[in-house]
Amino acid sequence: MMISSYDHLKKAMNEFNDTTLIRLVYVSNISKQALPDPLLFEHIRTHSEDYNRKNNIKGMLCNNQKYFLQCLEGTKQALLPLMDRIFQDKRHKKLRVNLLKPIEHYSFDDWRMRSLSLDESLWCKGTIQAQSPELMKFIPFKPLEWSEWFLEHFLEIMRKFDDVNQSYEAQQKSYNIVRDPNAQVVSILDSTLLHAFLLVLVLAVLLGVLRMNAII
Repeated sequence: MMISSYDHLKKAMNEFNDTTLIRLVYVSNISKQALPDPLLFEHIRTHSEDYNRKNNIKGMLCNNQKYFLQCLEGTKQALLPLMDRIFQDKRHKKLRVNLLKPIEHYSFDDWRMRSLSLDESLWCKGTIQAQSPELMKFIPFKPLEWSEWFLEHFLEIMRKFDDVNQSYEAQQKSYNIVRDPNAQVVSILDSTLLHAFLLVLVLAVLLGVLRMNAII
């Protein structure tokens, strides 16, 4: 299955009743303007949280530096308006719905749409990803190449990270931030260590100038 437009999605969902519980998984490419935004997932969470809670939509969201993958579970009447907005969102492009099926019950418990980085280059030693070797079978993260069976297997593994009782503060080690690899230079320039080094360097130069003046 590969649905790449909202109109196509509406037609594909015609066979479902409005109250049918549906699992929908889409993959999209992260847009260039979204990559440098360190608060990207905070914005997504803020805008989706209220709608998801009111409409009982649950699921998960993950990414690497190239792709978003999101699983949404909810009724047809709740998912269609949401997908209309998602298709129009400029923070990603080339959206493709890879899985669309009716389900009997929710697989995920949390409507807060937790996110998880599947970019191994950004994992730190203490992150939940680095401590979960079962994730390595999905690295490198290339969801467009996955079969439906492998995608369902991925969702099964991801349920391990669906802790409805975990606060956002406690989730920061795994909560996702999309970073442009080139922006790491900015992080280095902003570091306290570099500031201290520059201060020492300036002081050394000043001392050298004072000594030269004393000799002269």
